[in-house]
Amino acid sequence: MSQRGIHRVSTEVEVLELHGADDSSTIEYSRDRIPNDQEMPPYTLTGFKRIVFLVLYAFIVSSSIGGLLYTFYVNPLFGLMILPVCYVFNNLLFLVNHSRLHASFIELPEAEMSVICHHAFIHHYRNTRVFHETWLETRMSYFMDARDVFDRASRGFLVVIPVLSVLLYQINPLLGIGFFSSQYLAELLQSTVHEWYHNPVRNRKTFYTFPMYWTFVFLEKIGIASTSYHMKHHRHQLPTLDEVEVWLDLYVPFGEIPVSRYWKKALSRYVPGQRRITEYISRVGLFYAYLLFFLINPAIYVLIYFKFFR
Repeated sequence: MSQRGIHRVSTEVEVLELHGADDSSTIEYSRDRIPNDQEMPPYTLTGFKRIVFLVLYAFIVSSSIGGLLYTFYVNPLFGLMILPVCYVFNNLLFLVNHSRLHASFIELPEAEMSVICHHAFIHHYRNTRVFHETWLETRMSYFMDARDVFDRASRGFLVVIPVLSVLLYQINPLLGIGFFSSQYLAELLQSTVHEWYHNPVRNRKTFYTFPMYWTFVFLEKIGIASTSYHMKHHRHQLPTLDEVEVWLDLYVPFGEIPVSRYWKKALSRYVPGQRRITEYISRVGLFYAYLLFFLINPAIYVLIYFKFFR
């Protein structure tokens, strides 16, 4: 790069660092300075690996539903009390992960994106139908990344939650099974609802199983899910990431307020060609995941059990 080009980049970086928080609305976010970036197709599972992931997905669905049915059979009131807890904590975790995806859209080359991140990027800016066109790869990426089976999602849902469930099971089987099944069922719901929003209405009834289809119809009727409201999330374009709104895919009262302020703070760290936003949100995400989601979340289950059912 010429001296003039170096000076220009340095000047722009200084302006961004000094005034990013105050002037974020004037910044145009771009992928132009991401090194080694090139367009890639969505990830697809084939052959034996696809069979393995189909089996794993079937196991996750059956164990989650079976465990929750057991919980309600043994103690319906306990089941009703833990569902709001897992719902709120899961949506808070989704907020952190969702904002990290959007940060990656302007900071990571496509080759370094996880499956869910890359599919979300394609979904936003190239092909909104990619989620249901690659339904298995996308849904499973909430639990295990097909490109990297030891990613953060795998560590959380395939290691930490099962270990916590086993520990809670030692206190009482109802507690362990209730925790495991509710956490997984909440993530199954989260992994499918966004796909539902962008799956054409005429296609839904034949695409989804009978129970799944009517579950989402019911959630839309009572306002927990909303296809029309979700479309507000797609009003922005890549250069106007500061205009992103409607971060939640499922309704949580007042849930949008903290993430909107937190996103503006994260964007103030933007420097073209660097990964400051992604790194910042990743640190916040780790703090939330291990302190709130993996510590306070199961502690509330234990508190409910001992206070009302011991």
